[in-house]
Formats: sequence, C-alpha cells, structure tokens
Amino acid sequence: MQFEKEYVIFRILPATNRSVSFIWKTPKSDEKMLRSFITAFTSKYREPNPANYTTCSPYFSPSWDEMTAEKQEFAYMHHSSNMYSKEKLLKQVEDNFSKDGIASGLMKYGFYNTEYGIGIFCFWMTAGVQTAIKAMATHLENISIPYTNEFSDARWVYRFKLGLTKESHLSIINQLN
Repeated sequence: MQFEKEYVIFRILPATNRSVSFIWKTPKSDEKMLRSFITAFTSKYREPNPANYTTCSPYFSPSWDEMTAEKQEFAYMHHSSNMYSKEKLLKQVEDNFSKDGIASGLMKYGFYNTEYGIGIFCFWMTAGVQTAIKAMATHLENISIPYTNEFSDARWVYRFKLGLTKESHLSIINQLN
C-alpha cells in the first residue's frame, strides 16, 4: 500500500452481489496504518444493526429475522440510525482480535518494518497479540539479533527496536512467516 493514497474498501454482499464500501486515505507512515484503518472503518463503514429491526408494524420494515437475505442486504442502504454505532463497530474489531486464529494472522500480516525496527499493532493486548509478540521475540533470539522493546506514545504499537536497515527488518519479518 502506498502512503497518503485513497483506497476504496469494499465487500460484495452474497445474496445481491451489491458492494458496500467506504474510502480510506492511508496515513503518512507504517506505524499509523492500522490505527488509521480502524478509525476510518468505525467512522465510515455502515452495517445494519439487526436490533433496530424489531417491529412488525405495517408502517415499518418487518423484523430482521422475518426479512429475506436480499431485504437484509438492502438494509445497508437505510438511514444511518439503523446502522451499528461507532462503538459497536469498534467492539466487532476488538472481538476479532480476541479470536483463536488471530495470532497466526498477526505473525503473517501484523508485523511491519520501520526505520527503528519492527512494529505490531497492539491497541488490544489480547492473548493472540501477546502470542505474536512472543513469537517475534523468540525468532529474534534464535537468530541472535539484539533488540529492545517499547510502546509507541499512544500505546497503539509495540516496537522491537533493532537498529538495522529497513530492508533487514523486512527480511526478519519474512523469515518469521
């Protein structure tokens, strides 16, 4: 991905093949990439909240469970008051970081190289994030690379400070995979 470039983030809904999307402008640095994406996701993504479709009155939509899959997907186009709130979308992201398979995904895609070393997003310090951090620490020890650790100022990123070249940092990440 390129810095400071706009990307259309979308998904295709399975029943109607319609796409739902939002535009995300990437930040100026790697360290802010995931934070920027989560902020854009919770601010711009719209997903219907089934709890807002509970009435069966003839003047309103049927309840969520009574809608066909197509009607549920058309709910993506309804008024924003029927969508999940920012807080609930953020909770969805947090819940995904708590899933069992997150550690392997983070070991493959969660680390990124920087001028100082290697970083990993750790806003939610779940067991999976801790497992990925331990795997990187073990990897660095196994290949005899000294490092120090620190959190970013906002504590969104956990850093492995290595003092090698950015290309060397990328090579180390690729060896972990």
